[in-house]
Amino acid sequence: MFCLTQKMKHVKHELKSWKHTQFGNFRDKTINNEQKIAYAEDRLLTWPNSYRLNSWLQRLLKQREKLLLFNQKYGGKLRRKEWLTKGDRNTKFFHFISQSQRRRNRVMRIKDDCGSWVDDRETIAQTFITAYEARFKSSYQGARPLPYLGLAKLVTDDDNRSLIRMPTLDEIKQALFSIDANKTPGPDGFSAGFFQTYWNIVGTDFSHGILEFFQTGRMLREINHTFITLIPKTDNPSLTSHYRPISLCSTIYKTIVKIVVNRMRPLLDKLVSPYQSAFIPTRSIHDNILLTHEILHKFKNCKGKTAWVAVKIDMEIAYDRLEWDFITKCLQELGFHPQWIHWIFTCISSVSYSLLIDGEPKGFFHPTRGIR
Repeated sequence: MFCLTQKMKHVKHELKSWKHTQFGNFRDKTINNEQKIAYAEDRLLTWPNSYRLNSWLQRLLKQREKLLLFNQKYGGKLRRKEWLTKGDRNTKFFHFISQSQRRRNRVMRIKDDCGSWVDDRETIAQTFITAYEARFKSSYQGARPLPYLGLAKLVTDDDNRSLIRMPTLDEIKQALFSIDANKTPGPDGFSAGFFQTYWNIVGTDFSHGILEFFQTGRMLREINHTFITLIPKTDNPSLTSHYRPISLCSTIYKTIVKIVVNRMRPLLDKLVSPYQSAFIPTRSIHDNILLTHEILHKFKNCKGKTAWVAVKIDMEIAYDRLEWDFITKCLQELGFHPQWIHWIFTCISSVSYSLLIDGEPKGFFHPTRGIR
């Protein structure tokens, strides 16, 4: 895995140099081309029969078409349907949408723990870092004894043998190609689309890096370093809790997790309670919504002296508060193989975070609880 990361660093450096030498500044090239076209057309008004001017104008028009096609191919792939129909050629609409999105996501000011407004850039960043360090900090110091949770042993020996087998090259490739090619990349800058497009070149090194994790149970911390980007939940956010954190993981980590999830998926139906209807294949959260409506309707129409009460429990940021030792204890009681538990624990405990504040990474910290 170390060799893979070193090769990716070299490729990243070479790609930056290649982009600079081959394409330069696209915007400057476009403006320069438009100025030359305007000059050629102006001269043709005086000498309309000039062969050299007409030939030069045709070359400039072809150059402009190539620039626009390049912009559409490499810039338009990541735009949504409306952008592609209205602004796929470097139009005013596209730049307006981009600038509006950046302004909306820009953190202009925030309230600190004392309720005071903070507008200094570094202080804003430190306020977010402090809040997220506290969110991902365990409530317990050191190891603690956990009681028996009373979970039934549902995972059989056949299930464990299927879970802990070494992944094949086809399984690794299938996991990688199931990831959306245009998903935002992690800190290394390599999206799934890069590895999918150049699989015939990078496939062997990529597969060996994935296999090394399953063989040794160790993961490089730089592979599991994650950016947290902040998306405002409201139009006028004032607190750190008004921003939704989105984790940007590396493609290598995503592929490892995909393999783990694909193997775990067939067991979810018997592991998860039938009353849990959300996020489980073949189940729908709408079932519980309909059931809740029926119960409340029954409460409303009940007659007599018997009293009824309904309690709504909202567990805020529940995934961020999960203790790692509790997760391990649950997996042990359910009957999972120790090697499988070690793989999962390595994935969740080797992570480190940096926050993206206005597009710039700020801070660096290791969590002691929570999952992504």
